[in-house]
Amino acid sequence: MSEKDIHGKGFRQEDAGDSSMSVLLRILRAIKGTLLHPQWLSDRFHAKSRRCLMSIDSGRVLDIGSGDSDHSSLFGNRVQLFRLDYPGTNAWYRARPDIFGDATCLPVSDCSMDSVLLLEVMEHVPDYRAVMRECRRVLSADGRLFLSVPFVYPVHDAPHDYHRFTVHGLVSELEQAGFEIEDMQAHGNSIVVAIQMMNLSLLEMARLGLGKHLLLGAVLVPVVYLACLANNLLAVPFLWMRFNRAAVFGHFVIARPGSR
Repeated sequence: MSEKDIHGKGFRQEDAGDSSMSVLLRILRAIKGTLLHPQWLSDRFHAKSRRCLMSIDSGRVLDIGSGDSDHSSLFGNRVQLFRLDYPGTNAWYRARPDIFGDATCLPVSDCSMDSVLLLEVMEHVPDYRAVMRECRRVLSADGRLFLSVPFVYPVHDAPHDYHRFTVHGLVSELEQAGFEIEDMQAHGNSIVVAIQMMNLSLLEMARLGLGKHLLLGAVLVPVVYLACLANNLLAVPFLWMRFNRAAVFGHFVIARPGSR
């Protein structure tokens, strides 16, 4: 589950229903990115992919489906960053984009962007092929697409969660949209994914408990948290395992426009 899920779309503060959930969310934000966080196993791969964006050192960058994220801290003054999101979707977030628009029909000129970020977005768009074609259209000839998608992951942002992508399907779709893959990374392995899925199931149980009764939640939350922390520690020896990748969290891809 990504930052969007617990801190934004799938588990957002507006759905909490009481102050206890708000406090819990603030605590989770404070420990995000550390082993102490129940979603550390999946978040660490997203953080690794995010560091790949530091290779962008100039030009115009379009961040499609930007949500609450702000990658300007990675780029500084090296690039001109444009954050784009859909009006209805962005209403859930505290941040506001530079451009309101539909990813299937970008309000952007042909070949006007040097880099396009499409991070954890395609699964939320019914016509994802139109999004990929639009990314191809707005990229310059020597531009790059930075894309991440889930594979083994719970439903989030319901009911707007439509797709999951195998590595073979993703390669095929990118090629059909006119891209050539420059680099591709898998997120995780079957053991780490299984442990993270257990944590997510426990978190869901705690959330439901808090929603039913404060006392029930007060009992469940510390038990669930300790179980998640134990699971994180259990997973550490398997983090760098490069085999057994039938199940991964998802994929991160860098692609360039192919010949037209």
